[in-house]
Amino acid sequence: MRLRRTPLDFLLLLFFLALFVSLGVSYSGWLALDKFWMLTGAVAVYYVITAVPRRYALWVAAACGPLAAGLAIFFLTADLWHGGLAFAGKFFTPLNRLLALRMFWPLLTPHPNVIAGHIALLLPYSAAVWLYARRDKKKQLALVTAVCLVISLVGLLATRSVGAWLALITGLSVWALWPLSGRLAASRLAAARPLSRRAIYGGLVVVLVLIGFVAVWLAVTQDLPGGQTIAERLALAGRTWQLTQDYAWLGSGLATFPALYAEYVRVIPNFYLNYSDFYLDMLLELGPVGAICLLAIWAGSLWLVVGAVRRSLSRPYPHHNTKHGDVYWLRWATVSSFVVILVHGLVDNSLFGGLGTPLLFFTPAMAVLVSRYRGKEKPLFFSKRMAWVTAVLLLLLAGILVGFRQRITATWYAYQGARAMDLALFADWPSNQWRIGDDTTVLAPARLYFDRALQLDDHNRTAHQRLGMIALWEMDMDTAVFHLQQAYTQDPTHRGIIKSLGYTYVWQGQPEKAYPLLAQIPEAAQEMEIYVSFWYQLDQPGLAEKAAAAATFLKNNP
Repeated sequence: MRLRRTPLDFLLLLFFLALFVSLGVSYSGWLALDKFWMLTGAVAVYYVITAVPRRYALWVAAACGPLAAGLAIFFLTADLWHGGLAFAGKFFTPLNRLLALRMFWPLLTPHPNVIAGHIALLLPYSAAVWLYARRDKKKQLALVTAVCLVISLVGLLATRSVGAWLALITGLSVWALWPLSGRLAASRLAAARPLSRRAIYGGLVVVLVLIGFVAVWLAVTQDLPGGQTIAERLALAGRTWQLTQDYAWLGSGLATFPALYAEYVRVIPNFYLNYSDFYLDMLLELGPVGAICLLAIWAGSLWLVVGAVRRSLSRPYPHHNTKHGDVYWLRWATVSSFVVILVHGLVDNSLFGGLGTPLLFFTPAMAVLVSRYRGKEKPLFFSKRMAWVTAVLLLLLAGILVGFRQRITATWYAYQGARAMDLALFADWPSNQWRIGDDTTVLAPARLYFDRALQLDDHNRTAHQRLGMIALWEMDMDTAVFHLQQAYTQDPTHRGIIKSLGYTYVWQGQPEKAYPLLAQIPEAAQEMEIYVSFWYQLDQPGLAEKAAAAATFLKNNP
């Protein structure tokens, strides 16, 4: 086995360069380096899989069954351990020490949704292997794969990840609709009004998508089971999108989401959430260029496997085509796995969130492997047409930069200020202490950048929000109100701005302005009770009384 050139090499190189940039701009070099090596491992997995000859593709897919089952067993045993069997560790010291390691290594304590996402993207390959094993009467392979499928499905159900369930159902449906479209095309109903099989399949896929949208809409608007969770994920996506606007140039850097979301959206000094969804997380951490590279890798590999499926369909029926029959179902499994990833990525981030995962490029690697054909592998997107398209886009970009240079320069200064602020705040994060009254001299470089941004564009929301927060920490309430009001005018839905402005109104003694804002913050009443003792510790009885009054009002008027 030797490494091969693949059509995605250039895109992977660009992605790797984007990782280096994100490593450099991250506020935490150690956390960013951990994620960098994890994603480097994902690239290595890609090249190991694509180095396998295509005739062994079935055995690569066969490994997905034990891998998915292993993830399910790991989750189930860990869940049982924490759910009521931990007392047994007192009698089995070595086992207790082994399981205790899970508390010290993040890779051993993944969120159930992460486990569910991995199992869901692997299951289509296990289904394909089981079909091949039955067709070729390989009883042992069929039995092992069936057992792994059952264990994997039990583990997937145990995670209670509705997003992963729906993603898997959607992915398998995209596969299953093709044979269904063949039956419909051959039915008596179609004989009266003939339609091609591909037209029927396209219509069924459109219906599937519409059903998905309607189901989500009904779940959210009619308060159906799971609707509240979907609404929360949609709200989280909106808030993360607002956060990405602060880092619109080079991104915030690898492994930065938890601190940024806690500090600037939740406005709390402690850990709250590890990731948002796949698309917004990569946009936040990698910036636009890195996100485009990663999406281009997905789009390119999906293009490859869809083209391979179309080539298979242009030949005789694949069941009886010995030359191409061993990859036909694997090609459909890869399409199904892509759908799982793309759908699940809308509500969760099992592949890029936290420290990432080595399986980030597994499905693209399988797409390259099962779509490989004899002849020279050419890079994707390299053609005269793409060269002209790229040139036109670059000219448009240059025109935008020239036409809006003042506002764009302001966003650059705001981005620099946001980075400088992160470096100063998150050197020892989480602090688990409110920042009000802290020494803010370390934020002088950030303040300078924000001032420059406002000189060029006095409507820059990022600069106003950050300057308002700094003034609040310095207990300069008038300045804080001025900047936060300006930020609120620019974005009245930003949770971090609403909360900061509401709290500032309380400390300034304007409860009539504060309460309508704080009514939108569920944790405000509880935090105001904490602030009572906080202000007494700082010898600020007047502010403590304001906090107590606010807590009482918010508790009585939920």
